[in-house]
Amino acid sequence: MAPPTDISATGISGPLEPGVRVSLEFPEAGTCVGVVASKAATSLVLELLDELPDGDLVAGLTLQLFMPRTEGLYHWLCALSAAPEGQRARIELLSSPLFVQRRFGKRVEPELQAEVRRLRSTRRGRPHEMSVADLSRGGMKLEGAFPLSTGDTLEVTVDIGGTVQLVGRAVMAYPLSKGTWAAHVTFVDGQRNLIDLVDDYIATHSRLRSP
Repeated sequence: MAPPTDISATGISGPLEPGVRVSLEFPEAGTCVGVVASKAATSLVLELLDELPDGDLVAGLTLQLFMPRTEGLYHWLCALSAAPEGQRARIELLSSPLFVQRRFGKRVEPELQAEVRRLRSTRRGRPHEMSVADLSRGGMKLEGAFPLSTGDTLEVTVDIGGTVQLVGRAVMAYPLSKGTWAAHVTFVDGQRNLIDLVDDYIATHSRLRSP
C-alpha cells in the first residue's frame, strides 16, 4: 500500500516516545511486542521483544502499530522501512494516530467461562481459563489467573448460545490480587457476524434479568 499523500509530520507520531511499549501487528501472523528505541518525525526504530514471524518481511510491508494507554489504545498504519535486522525493526508511520477509547455502552454480567489464548507473532498461545465478568457489543472484561498485559492480542473462545471465537485487544490489564488478573478487552474489526451474536446474547440476557 502506498503511503497516504499530504500527511503532515507534525503530530503524526502522537504520544510515541523512546521507551514506550508498543505492539506491531503483522498481516496474518498476530502481534510482536516491542519498545521504541528511537523516534524521528515520521519514523521509529523498535527493539522487538518477541520472535519475528516467518515470511517475507521486506521494505514496504504494511503493518499496524498499537500503543496502549489507560484511557484507550492508539493505532497507526505503518510500513517496514527495511527488512528487520536481528531484533530491530525500522518503520515509517503512514497515518496520524487513531484513538480507540475504552468501551462504553450497555453491559451484562453473564457469568461465563472462557478459554483465552494470547496471539503473538506466529505463535498461538496455550489456552487459559478465565471468567467473563462483563460483556458488551464492544468488548468484555476478563478475570482469572492468566497474567495478561495491556496491548495483548487475545483469542477468546466462549459459549454464548453457541461456541464463538472472538479476537480482541487488551486496552487495559492489571492484577486484582495475588495470582489473579483482569483485562478490559476491545473487539477488533472484521467480526460483524460474531458481534451480532454477542448483541443477541446481551438482549436475551438483559430480558432474563429484568424484574
